[in-house]
Amino acid sequence: MVSRRNLKNLHEEAVLRQFKDYLEKDGINLKILERPEPPEAIVELNGRKTWIEITDAFLDSHHAISLTSGASDDVEHVPDHRRLIYEPDESFSAVFHSVIEAKYDKASMHSIANSQGSGILLVGVFTPFTNAVAVAQHEAEAVANLASKKSIQVFETIYTYDGTGQRSFHVVFRRKNQRA
Repeated sequence: MVSRRNLKNLHEEAVLRQFKDYLEKDGINLKILERPEPPEAIVELNGRKTWIEITDAFLDSHHAISLTSGASDDVEHVPDHRRLIYEPDESFSAVFHSVIEAKYDKASMHSIANSQGSGILLVGVFTPFTNAVAVAQHEAEAVANLASKKSIQVFETIYTYDGTGQRSFHVVFRRKNQRA
């Protein structure tokens, strides 16, 4: 177990390591150059410098608190059980769009995109009702519409990844003419 304070950093390191492994299976070399916070990492992808931001989409705040308190040793675990979830797909979809839009609208992301160019967003899928591949398939059009309405194209590629279990990464959005 780990302190809640260190949990975010350990989570990000694990996601970056697994994303690197995922890309290497496709013959793409990812080298982490810096961890400035924000973004989570400045990287080289096959020799091209870019950056990575990580965010998570939880079913709802109750689920987020339960998962993060359960993984921390300095806060009491708050279980998430014995409650009804109405329209879980619609609820999660709204959360998913909102975390992506929040990253697009964040001043620090605009600053990074203006100085470094568009980056990569990795969005964790934390819900027991679906997985990253299904979210990538079902939300691709909505995310493309969201991105097209933004005046600053902060991200060139957005991936979903499974927040729990065996992590897999799936493209939900890619600007035209982008490789990774």
